[in-house]
Amino acid sequence: MHLFKKGLVLIDRQQNYDEGIKVLDSAASLHPAKELLIQIKFAKGVALNSQGNLSEAVAVLEENIPLIETCDEKTKIKFHANNYRVLGDVYKGKGKSLLAMKNYQKALVFSENYSARSKATVLHQIGVLLLDKKNYTEAEKYFHQTTDQYLNEHLQLGKYINLGEVYLKTNRSQKAKQEYDKAEKLALKNKDNMALCHIYIGYAKIFFEDGNYKKAIEYYEKTIALSEEIGAQLLTTSSLLHLAIAYNKTKQGFKALPYLDQATVFLNKEPSINYQLNLYDTYASVYENMGNYEKSLTYLKKAGALRDSVFNIEKNKQFEELKIAYETKEKQREIEFLKLQGKKNELEISQKEKALKALNLEKELEASQHQNTILQLQKDRSENENKIILLKKSRELAEAEASKSQQLKNAYLIGFIVFSIPLGILLVVYYQKLRTQRALAKKQEELNAKQISNLKKEQELKSIKASIEGQEKERKRIAQELHDAVGGSLAGIKLQLDHLSSKEPKLSGIVQHLDETYNQVRHISHDLLSRKIENGKFTGVIKNYLKKIADSTQVNINTSFFNEGLINGASNTVQTNLYKIIQELVNNTVKHAKASSIEIQLNGHSDMVNLLYEDDGKGFDYGEKTEGIGLRNINERIDSLGGAVTIDAKQNHGTLVNIVIPIKEQLHAT
Repeated sequence: MHLFKKGLVLIDRQQNYDEGIKVLDSAASLHPAKELLIQIKFAKGVALNSQGNLSEAVAVLEENIPLIETCDEKTKIKFHANNYRVLGDVYKGKGKSLLAMKNYQKALVFSENYSARSKATVLHQIGVLLLDKKNYTEAEKYFHQTTDQYLNEHLQLGKYINLGEVYLKTNRSQKAKQEYDKAEKLALKNKDNMALCHIYIGYAKIFFEDGNYKKAIEYYEKTIALSEEIGAQLLTTSSLLHLAIAYNKTKQGFKALPYLDQATVFLNKEPSINYQLNLYDTYASVYENMGNYEKSLTYLKKAGALRDSVFNIEKNKQFEELKIAYETKEKQREIEFLKLQGKKNELEISQKEKALKALNLEKELEASQHQNTILQLQKDRSENENKIILLKKSRELAEAEASKSQQLKNAYLIGFIVFSIPLGILLVVYYQKLRTQRALAKKQEELNAKQISNLKKEQELKSIKASIEGQEKERKRIAQELHDAVGGSLAGIKLQLDHLSSKEPKLSGIVQHLDETYNQVRHISHDLLSRKIENGKFTGVIKNYLKKIADSTQVNINTSFFNEGLINGASNTVQTNLYKIIQELVNNTVKHAKASSIEIQLNGHSDMVNLLYEDDGKGFDYGEKTEGIGLRNINERIDSLGGAVTIDAKQNHGTLVNIVIPIKEQLHAT
C-alpha cells in the first residue's frame, strides 16, 4: 500500500511517469490483495496512457477486466466504470474512435449506477471524442452538460482546455483565450505540467491563426521542452508537427524538416493514425514549398492511402449508430421498463381473472347440481301426483275390480318410483366418472409423450458423446500403433542404414529420406494422441499453438486467461475438446473471415469454463446460413460435454462465439 501511494504521488503530482511505473511494478510484485492489485494496474494504465505508451496501456487495462469480474457487485461497478473510461481514452489516443466509443458506452452504463461524478467524467470524455471527430457543436453540448460541481480540478482543467479548442475551431478566438486563461491558473496551482503543455499549444494556435507565427513558434518550443521533460511522447510529437507547420508558413522549410524527422521517430515507436496523416500532409506541403514536387507527391499518395483505409463510409456509419444508440438509451430503457411493468400488470390481472372465473364456475356448478336435484324431486312429485289422480279416476270407473288387484297395482307403482330415483343418480355419477377418466388419460398421454421426447434427446446426447469418445480412442490407438510399431520399425531400419551408410555413400540419401518419413510418422502420431495436452499445461499448449498461427499469418491474436490453475486442472476430455474447438474456430477465421485480429478469452470458474472468441472478419448471417461441418463438429463436442454455445454473427460485423462448459464433476477426472 505504501508503494502504491508513492507511485500515485509520482504520477499524479510530479508527472514522473517512468519512476512512478517502476514503483507500481514493485508494489504488484509483493502479491497484494485482489482489489489493491486492480487499483495498481489501473494506475499503471493511466500512467502509460499519459506517457504515450498506448499499446502497453491497453494490455494492462484489459488484464484488469477479468479480475474486476470476480469482485462483488458494488466493487465491480466502481472499478469497471473507471477502467472502461480510461480504456476508451487510450483507444481515442490510438485514433480508434469506434473502440473508444464502445468502451465509453460500457463505462457510462456502470457510471450511472456508481456516481454522478463518474457519469460527468464519461460525458466529458465523449465530448473529447466528438471534438476529435470535428463535431464541434455536439462536443460543446456535452462539455456544458458536465457542470463543474461534479468534476475535480483535474477534469475542470481538461474541460476548460477542450472548450478552448472548440471555440478556436469555430473561430471564436477571444472566448478560446478566456478558457485557456482559466485553465492556466488551475494548471499552475496544481503544478500540472501535462495540462500546461496543452494550454501552450492552445495559445500557439491562437497566435498562429492571427498570423503571428513567431509567437506561435515560441509557444510550440516551450511545449516541446516541457513535454520532453515529463516524457509525454504524443504531446512532443504533436508540438513537433505544429512547429514544422509554423516554419513552413514562414517559408523556412529547411527548418521544418528536422522536426518532421523527429516526429517520424516517435510515431514509429507508437503509431497514431491521426498524427500519421498530419505528418504526411505536412511533409507534402513542405516539399511543395521547397520545389521538390516528386517527394511532395510521394507523401500525398501515402496520406491518401491511409485515409482510404480508415475513414470509409461504414466506419462513420457505425460511429453515428453508436452515438445515436447512446442518446436514445435512456428513452429505450424507460420504454422497456414500462413495457415490463405493463406485462407484469396484465399477467397479474389475467391470473386474478382466471382465479375468479374458476371460482364462479365452481359456484355455478354447485348451484346447477343443487338446482337439478330440486327439479328432479319436483318432477318426480309432479309425476306421482298425476299418476295418483289417474289411479283415482281409474278406481272410480273400475269399481267392479277387486280390491286386491288395486292394491297390487299400487305396489308396482311405488316400486317403480323407488327404483327410478337411485338409477338416475347412478347414471349421473357414472357420466362424471367417465369424463374424469378421459381427462386423466389425456394428461397421461401428454406426460408419456414428454418422457419419450426427453429419452430421445438423452439418447441422442449419449450417442454424440459415445461417437466423440470412440473417435478419440480410435485416434489414440492409431497414434500408438504409428508411434510404437511403424515408428519403431523405421527407427530400427534407420540405425541399420546409418551403420551401412558410412561404408556405402549412396545410402546417405535413403537414410535422409527415411529420417524425414520417421519424423512425419512421429508428428502424425503426436497430433492424433494430443500429447501436447497430455505432457504440458493446457493453457501453455493453447498459447504456443496460437503463437504459431499468428507467426505464420497476418492475423493479430490476443489472448487472456483467468484462473489458469483451474483450467489446467480440468479433465483431459474437456481440455482435448476445447483445444479442437479453438483449432476449428481459428481455422474458420483464417480461411474464410478475412479478419485482421482475433480476441480469445478463456476463463475458469468454480463450476464451468467459459470460452469467448471474437474476430473482426466479414462475418456471416448465422440465422440464415445452413450449419457447416465445422460448426456441427463444434456443437457436437459442446453437447457431449453438456455445455452451451451462443453465436453472434452478422455480415461485415465480425463473429462472436460464447461457449460455457460445466466442469464441476469433471475436475481432475481420469
